[in-house]
Amino acid sequence: MIATRVKSIYCGESQRIDDGKRAPYNSSYKKSTLKKNEFYINELGFVDDKQSDNENHGGVDKAVCIYTQKYYEYFKKHYNIDLPECAFGENITILDLDDTQVCIGDKFRFGKVLLEVSQPRQPCWKISSIMQIKNLTSLLVKDSKTGFYVRVLEEGSVTKADTLELISREYPQYTIEFVNKCSFDAKNNQENIIALLECPKLSDAFKESLQKRLRNKEQGLQEWQKDNY
Repeated sequence: MIATRVKSIYCGESQRIDDGKRAPYNSSYKKSTLKKNEFYINELGFVDDKQSDNENHGGVDKAVCIYTQKYYEYFKKHYNIDLPECAFGENITILDLDDTQVCIGDKFRFGKVLLEVSQPRQPCWKISSIMQIKNLTSLLVKDSKTGFYVRVLEEGSVTKADTLELISREYPQYTIEFVNKCSFDAKNNQENIIALLECPKLSDAFKESLQKRLRNKEQGLQEWQKDNY
């Protein structure tokens, strides 16, 4: 059985962010644990979680953001970056799986909720801005350590003690890491991207991004991922 324990659940409110490098902006990136045992998830995610940028975050295909504790340990080991909890603004930090073990279309039972993996997270410059760590966003992208989003197929309640248990897998070839690597180097992954675009479980927004990179044979970070902190 493929399953993972949950380390923590996080929700946030919109806050004004001023990193001293650019104009202040609103973000719900800074999240915290709540003093409650049970949480409700509907088609737009945790009801206790708010979104500040509805154009680029949230929605049914990006209802819940999941990140692994393994990558916190990775950044500590490889870059000596000691990150606080919820450093990447995720809703759920998991313990036992990572982006090499989770695939597009995977269905996970989490408490009374049914989740389906929809796309990799696409980190933007705000990660470096809010954490005040130069090039943190670019490291996530280049090292394919992004985490992923899920859509909600069945809403309901969950607790921190619930595990995410894989109940079906249709596309074992399309791990989150693989999809990220294709996107990062579209020039050398033309055939892979063409095949990926046929996957019905990959979100429309991510497909649009992939189509553009395929057409332009792009390599490296996208413009909105370049952190100039």
